[in-house]
Amino acid sequence: MMISNIRSPLYSAYLRLSGRGKQLGFYSHFQKLQFESRRDMWHRHVDRVSHMLRFSRSNVPYYRDIFKDLSITEDDIANDPLGVLRLMPLLDRSVLRDRFEDLKARDLGNRRWYLNSSGGSTGEPVQFVQDAQYHAASMANKYLFDEWSGCSLGMPKVLLWGSERDLLVGKESFRARVGRWLRNEYPLNAFRTTTADMFQFVETINRVRPVQLLAYVDIATELANFIENEGLCVYSPKSVMTTAGTLYPHMREVIERVFRAPVFNRYGSREVGDIACECEKAEGLHINPSTHHVEILRPDGSYCDPGEIGEVVVTLLTNEAMPLLRYRIGDMAAWTDETCSCGRQWPLLKEVSGRIMDVLRRKDGSSVTPAYFVHFFGVVERGDLSFIKKYQLIQEDFDSLRLLIVSDLAADQVMSNIEKARGVIEQIVRRVMGDSCQLSIECVPDIPKTSSGKYRYIVSKLQA
Repeated sequence: MMISNIRSPLYSAYLRLSGRGKQLGFYSHFQKLQFESRRDMWHRHVDRVSHMLRFSRSNVPYYRDIFKDLSITEDDIANDPLGVLRLMPLLDRSVLRDRFEDLKARDLGNRRWYLNSSGGSTGEPVQFVQDAQYHAASMANKYLFDEWSGCSLGMPKVLLWGSERDLLVGKESFRARVGRWLRNEYPLNAFRTTTADMFQFVETINRVRPVQLLAYVDIATELANFIENEGLCVYSPKSVMTTAGTLYPHMREVIERVFRAPVFNRYGSREVGDIACECEKAEGLHINPSTHHVEILRPDGSYCDPGEIGEVVVTLLTNEAMPLLRYRIGDMAAWTDETCSCGRQWPLLKEVSGRIMDVLRRKDGSSVTPAYFVHFFGVVERGDLSFIKKYQLIQEDFDSLRLLIVSDLAADQVMSNIEKARGVIEQIVRRVMGDSCQLSIECVPDIPKTSSGKYRYIVSKLQA
């Protein structure tokens, strides 16, 4: 790893010379804080929440009006910042679009800021403003999470990325190319994955011999299955970091088996950056309390108990250019009340179970998470359903579902297999959706990814 030892100090110098040395400052700060006591961690976290509330009240028109309507004073914030935060209305994409100007901080002109955007899994675009402090803290989180996986700054990393907007290879500025070289990153565009692409991915991994493979979870799973089915040899990195999707147990198992390396699951979004990541113990996802405050809510707005799946709501603690307080990120997750054996006292997510829109809904208001179907289609019934290469279950109404299937078999063979397996498939569906549920099955050439390069197993057309 001689080249890595060279690139790490070079990249550090590059950051300082380019005015981005704060990334290293935050990184060092987070390294020191990760093993602080629960008491010190909590006090520091509450102070950060209090600061964001006071800043938003004084500097952001949208929040200033809310605090005024709720008659919340500076003393209220000082006495009970978490209680005040809970009084704030939830923030969603529609508010970001409709009140965009009012959500900007009044001192924006004095800040280094940039415009970012997210299409999201729905393709519903939204823009937001982020500042240099947010970017520095966000990058520091990435460095820390990479460190947990055994990949330090400058060590070779292959990126299997699905978002075309993040992979402008050949169109990057000279500075961006220099930064990528110094970081020792090798990006591969996995937005579209043909058989030829898959062979090329394996060739690159074997040539680069990366310490870490960073990949969209669905792409990592697809590549692992391809390698296994083709009987290929692939270099074993020190770790595989998965992101941008729900990591189900059978996915972790096949990725770890094929690459002979532990999987580290990372969770975040473009609006708020990386929220949480697994450490070497893989007992949950740690949330950095210096950068994020996370709530998990029931539909009535009350807090979920540990182990209970609910809606993720995030308050970003580092972006003052456009504060996001109680932002509905659109995901479902659950807490664990256990402490990770690694010794870190940071808040711990038990699991991230998928997008809210990727949940099937019953007439009684209850829901079925994608994990149920992913488990059956991916693990339990693989004998009867082994002809299915990809699938997507679309909910048209409470009692109406469409199953799209992609297969490598000829059309007549696929239809024959569908008829043989129809009873098994209908049983899987009706077990949770009820006997009155009508299911149609269609064979299609392909199931496209979303605009952000993600693959959706479940699509509900019902209003949440």
